[in-house]
Amino acid sequence: MQEDTWSENRDLAAPRLSAKEGEVLVGILKGKSLKVIAAEMKVSAKTVSTYKSRIMAKLNVDTNAQLVMYGMLNFGIGGIYFKHDK
Repeated sequence: MQEDTWSENRDLAAPRLSAKEGEVLVGILKGKSLKVIAAEMKVSAKTVSTYKSRIMAKLNVDTNAQLVMYGMLNFGIGGIYFKHDK
């Protein structure tokens, strides 16, 4: 009998985000505006908006709420991505 584990399938199906897309996603999960994320990344807000659109397409989500839900489920509330900067 062949064993099929969720973690093995999850790794195969996990969408791959670029480093910049990951940076934008982390900023969004921290509650930062696209304008603030853009300033921190030293790019335009339009560029950050494009990264966000690509992230949403890769994660197959349509709304900001779905994007945040995805982040909460995959990164956990209270994890490193949710710590406030001092």
